[in-house]
Amino acid sequence: MKITIECPDPAPPDIVAAVADLMTRLGPPAAVTTDPGWTVDRAVKLLRDTNARTLMLVEAAVEGKGWVDGPSFREQWGENAFRGPTQSLTKAIKRGAEQGHWPSDIAPPFTPTTPDKAGWSKTGGYYLGEGLVPVFAKALKVLREKEMTA
Repeated sequence: MKITIECPDPAPPDIVAAVADLMTRLGPPAAVTTDPGWTVDRAVKLLRDTNARTLMLVEAAVEGKGWVDGPSFREQWGENAFRGPTQSLTKAIKRGAEQGHWPSDIAPPFTPTTPDKAGWSKTGGYYLGEGLVPVFAKALKVLREKEMTA
């Protein structure tokens, strides 16, 4: 039998303690697994810990249905448009893992493509991971709503 327990991310300490206690009493056949992927709550936490340029990248990915075209993005935002956002995401993912917001081995939400033929060692663009467009679209919406009420 498989039993699923859903709770806010991160789980409240009392829920974690209760589940850990139950699993200890049940013994080896019982196992705990956590959701290794991006949720709206995790995406909101990630985006809050980045910068405005990173939000532009995420918005471009959502508008592009998961694809950010490198040459077009650079034309609009400058030749170094990808430098700040990608570094910010990498650092925010690491900090979030250290704070326990997600597993340390969580897959980054963006994947670069091969180099752009028009520029040496520049990526041709970025893909937002499969299924992540609605997650990050909702996260952007949550952030905007919180900004309006702040």
